[in-house]
Amino acid sequence: MRQVSRRRVLGGVAAALILGLGGGCSSSHSHKKVETAKVEDSWMARVPPDQMDDVRQAQLVVSTAEEQLERANVSVEDGKRDLQVAQGREQAAEARQQASVDALSAAQETGQADAIDLAQNDLAQANTELAAAKAETALNEKTVTTRESVVQVRERERDVANAELAQTRFLTLQRTGDVRAQQVDGDELARNLEEARAKARDAGDQVDANITEQEQAQATWEQLDAQTQAYGGSGEP
Repeated sequence: MRQVSRRRVLGGVAAALILGLGGGCSSSHSHKKVETAKVEDSWMARVPPDQMDDVRQAQLVVSTAEEQLERANVSVEDGKRDLQVAQGREQAAEARQQASVDALSAAQETGQADAIDLAQNDLAQANTELAAAKAETALNEKTVTTRESVVQVRERERDVANAELAQTRFLTLQRTGDVRAQQVDGDELARNLEEARAKARDAGDQVDANITEQEQAQATWEQLDAQTQAYGGSGEP
């Protein structure tokens, strides 16, 4: 089981999106009549191609965010499958532990010291293996929770990217002198972007908290797994 890295989880596109890609708030025009907070595609089609670089870059960020979201969703599904495997191992360990309990009871009925000692040792090993199996299940549960919170981050990053693209389209249209830019509420676009960034930061904080719990669960599992190995059990994660 690999430990999740904060740097890896929140790296890449996340930093650029959460901290912002530039493009300040638009200046308000008190004389204009605001009708929409959206720049129509047909308006952008009239922007000269050599003035579309910022828009193209913003579109690329959206595509990257969507790809990262898809990867995060796949990671959750992988984690759920790992959890099912761990749960199966826990059930097997429970069955083995119960068999050891029954074997000890049978040995005690014989009154044979050697048989009792052997059964007690076997039960001790079974108890250790069960504790490790339970810890592995708990670790996989924490892993799924962490990965689900990463999905939330990726969704928020996508929202930031879309808000950044919307504002960039507006600023580009405004810069070209297109009078239809006066129909767009640039202040609303800026507010939408700031709200999206705030939600992304909050989602990132939740991932940090989940990673801390996952690391604690991993430390517990590794300790118990080492004890299982000392007994000669498999203890494979």
